[in-house]
Amino acid sequence: MNRWTLLAVALAVLVVADWFSGGVGPRLVFGAASLEIRTVPEGAVAMVNGERAGTTPLTVSDVRPGPLVLRVEHPYHQPELRRLTLGRGERRNVEVAFAPAVGSLAIVTNPRGADVVLDGEPAVDVTPVRIDGIPTGMHEVVVSLHGRERKTARVEVFPGARTDRTFELERVPMGTLSVQTVPGSAAVTLVDAPAKYRPGAELPVGDYRVRVAAPGYGPQERNVEVRQGRNVVDVTLARVFGPLSISIRPSGARVRVTYRDVDGRRTLAYEDGMELPAGAFSVRATAVGYRNLERNLTMDGDGVALQLAMQRFEVTPGQRFRDRLRSGGEGPELVVVPAGTFRMGREGGAFNEGPAREVRVTQPFAIGVYEATVADFRRHDPWPGEPGLPVRNVSLRDVQGYLAFLSGETGYRYRLPTEAEWEYAARAGGSEDFYFGGDVGGICRHGNVGDLAMRERFRQYDAVDCDDGFVRVAPVGSFAPNAFGLHDVFGNVEEWVADCWHPSYAGAPGDARQWTEGCYSSRVVRGGAFDTPPGDLRASARNMGSAPTDSRGFRVVREL
Repeated sequence: MNRWTLLAVALAVLVVADWFSGGVGPRLVFGAASLEIRTVPEGAVAMVNGERAGTTPLTVSDVRPGPLVLRVEHPYHQPELRRLTLGRGERRNVEVAFAPAVGSLAIVTNPRGADVVLDGEPAVDVTPVRIDGIPTGMHEVVVSLHGRERKTARVEVFPGARTDRTFELERVPMGTLSVQTVPGSAAVTLVDAPAKYRPGAELPVGDYRVRVAAPGYGPQERNVEVRQGRNVVDVTLARVFGPLSISIRPSGARVRVTYRDVDGRRTLAYEDGMELPAGAFSVRATAVGYRNLERNLTMDGDGVALQLAMQRFEVTPGQRFRDRLRSGGEGPELVVVPAGTFRMGREGGAFNEGPAREVRVTQPFAIGVYEATVADFRRHDPWPGEPGLPVRNVSLRDVQGYLAFLSGETGYRYRLPTEAEWEYAARAGGSEDFYFGGDVGGICRHGNVGDLAMRERFRQYDAVDCDDGFVRVAPVGSFAPNAFGLHDVFGNVEEWVADCWHPSYAGAPGDARQWTEGCYSSRVVRGGAFDTPPGDLRASARNMGSAPTDSRGFRVVREL
């Protein structure tokens, strides 16, 4: 065979090989196409007709026209297959969005019981733990156990597969930390530390950021080195003060400021520019004929400036009315009592009636013309007794239930009178022992008390020298009213009021607020009952009670 023959054979072989391999020949005959391949997520391997073309995103040029198979594979998703037919010179864009896939992760630690945080979220259980339904891909796993080294790792999760990871948690040196603070009530926080602070907390040896804060004080943060053994740190906070400035109408209003001091709550009369420790405080303003005004505020180092305008009461003293009940009928009859001042207590009287003091009743209020009756109470509770008699044997819980009923039925706030409101309403502008004068002898025209009729039946009783016509309880309104229109202020049944019992008025407020500080089980009762002797009948007389009795009832107040 001559050399020309050999050359022809070789050329033929090259042409055939080029044809079947998709080389130059087919491209000259059929032309070429191209693929632009993108995937979500990127980084998938693209296979064209079984041959690797590269990783996405990529462009595959010189693709032979006609049918082809495109397969894209991503380690965190199931593979996707596309069957395509490309024309000569065609440029085809192919986008593949892989379907979400999940796997599971099993974490084991030595020792067991470690906390696990996956991508910043704490796991529900401690190790050993299996977490299912995790999106495929790379995840950060943090395992921690008190007294052991904290470990962090990057872990891959594959579709439909379980990834196992084991951590050996070595012991670390430990020390205890106690932070002694001034003030002692300050809160201590370990900043950016997994453990919560408590005195004597055991912590791995190392550096920690400690924050100490307390209301009214400037917070402090400091770095603390915890060594093996016992570590004690002293932190003294500096108090932060701010000025308080208040402009108020009317200018004669009485303004009190309450805040928490080192030794407890303090209430002071407002002075212009007074400085208060940083933290929560309240302002209360009262003025006769105006609605009480309260504001809860926060003081900081820049201070607080307030402009306050109190709202006048528009009421008619002496007006009598009843509120309609949503369920039908009416509530107890009420009378409007005006605001004013009076001297509460009695000089030279019993110890618990002093020291006498001037009290400002800054707001008018409506009070029951009569003691609450059985008929009144039955609208709330089927109570026994004759309808016109005062309700008796009621506990404070019974009373509060009835007051809540009235408030809900009318939309107004009903409550018991405070002790100051009761005495102010009972005196009705008078300053002597009784609203009708200083002589108890005339009381039988004004109230059902321990009298001659009572002594005739119960001879051991001390009695006033007159006869009111009743041995025991009388129907309400059987006696003359006082100047404010209230009946049965003295006698019939003694009346629960809102204040806690105190053995004297030392420390009592100077206005008509409820006095609850130092409250125990006993409450104040006022006015005496059908069996009360003359020495305990005056407007300033006080008694204490903690349980219902046959001679104890109440009178309502409705706020205006």
